[in-house]
Amino acid sequence: MLRLEDLTIKFGGLTAVNSVNVEVQDGEIFGLIGPNGAGKTTLFNIVSGVYKPTSGKVIFDGEEVQGTQPYRINQLGIARTYQNINLFKKMTVLENVMVGCHSKSKEGLWGALLKTPAQKQEEERIKEKSLDILKFMDLQHKAMMKASNLSYGEQRRLEISRALASDPKLLLLDEPAAGMNGKEKEELSDLIKKINKLGITVLLVEHDMKLVMKVTDNICVLNYGKKIAYGDPASIQCNKEVIEAYLGGGEFV
Repeated sequence: MLRLEDLTIKFGGLTAVNSVNVEVQDGEIFGLIGPNGAGKTTLFNIVSGVYKPTSGKVIFDGEEVQGTQPYRINQLGIARTYQNINLFKKMTVLENVMVGCHSKSKEGLWGALLKTPAQKQEEERIKEKSLDILKFMDLQHKAMMKASNLSYGEQRRLEISRALASDPKLLLLDEPAAGMNGKEKEELSDLIKKINKLGITVLLVEHDMKLVMKVTDNICVLNYGKKIAYGDPASIQCNKEVIEAYLGGGEFV
């Protein structure tokens, strides 16, 4: 589904991602890990169109997409969340999810301005779809609440809900467990698997090794912008170079 070929990006004299090759297979949960500053979020930003790589290719579903605008990347089937929760805090929970649906609206600006019958019908379909997503995410009872009034864990789930609203083939989750307590992390682990069972491929950046080892099929490890290891969770846990680079010689827990 996603292939990165010799992907490199430089900021001035700093090489943030250095000739990285990665393949994410259709239907898997793929983990991207590494210490702070390894280039994980930078790589996410390249895939989602925020950054244009200095060199290399991003091939999604057979099509080269490097340098493509973020809105177009989303329309092609890639959705993402962010390290720092990025919601419309003054809008309701339902309205936040509806925004995600509008990325693939067919009626366009004039239909919205003129309130045509077709636009009204589409808006009703979007509302119904958004409520279904909230039910799937166990947030339906908070639909009319302002996003700012949700708990931290609920805001994380809402951001994922909005990403799902655009019907992604590939979902990029950037440190979704950050700031969560143990119970919330367990629920997130189950949720990621539940999303994957819908047929959505997941690319996950996460520092919580327990969660990563529990949910992923394969893992790529970055260090100083370079790929230093690739494999299933069991092989990554016993890789000496990974242990030294990521954990300073300690053990995965």
